Amino acid sequence: MLSFNFGGKNSYDDYGILISSRPNIPSPKRRVEYIDIPGRHSSLRYDEGTYEDITITVECQLKNKDLIGKVDEIKGWLLGTGESGLIFSFQKDRKYIAQVVNQIDFSQIMKRFSDFIIVFNCRPFKYDAGNSLITLTKSSTSVSNIGTFESYPIITVYGSGNISLTIKGQTVKLYDISNKAVINSELMDCYDGALNNLNPKMEGEYPKLDLGSNVISWSGNVSKIEILPNWRWL
Repeated sequence: MLSFNFGGKNSYDDYGILISSRPNIPSPKRRVEYIDIPGRHSSLRYDEGTYEDITITVECQLKNKDLIGKVDEIKGWLLGTGESGLIFSFQKDRKYIAQVVNQIDFSQIMKRFSDFIIVFNCRPFKYDAGNSLITLTKSSTSVSNIGTFESYPIITVYGSGNISLTIKGQTVKLYDISNKAVINSELMDCYDGALNNLNPKMEGEYPKLDLGSNVISWSGNVSKIEILPNWRWL
């Protein structure tokens, strides 16, 4: 039975939605600009190093006996969730960051089922559905990126005072920290446990975890570091 989880709910268990066939999952398109120059063979290429969003179309069915009372509920769930994690039953260890972008229309067939299509607009990467927290208590510890692309982690530093954090040779400095600092590379933001702005107390680039091994070290009064890695795949 094919199903998907979206916004914390399961399509089949919570709504009785049947996926008609396994959806096609396209690869993201890399953003490359081609410039033709008269008198020059081939084209100049400007590669941004970024990727476009992908669209996943899911063909679904709902039994008519369940239809009348669930149409509004299903629409409210799909359209009202906004951007959220999308996990398919045939790949439970991967998650898309997705949002429903089409109008949901139910069409009756054969007096037994209603067909409808869900179109998800997804960010270009697949993410680790588990996204397990990594806890470090010893400096100069190696963390290996298990994905196929660099990741932008959320790093929580537990400590106080002036702290230097180095990841694969790149250093971030924190000044006059009290108890905790969160370095969110996904949002490019730094804040404390109460979400107070700590950007003026941070110096350096927001860290990333490259493919392969990443040695992480620090200096200063640090009790531990927690990393939410956000591993991702194309």
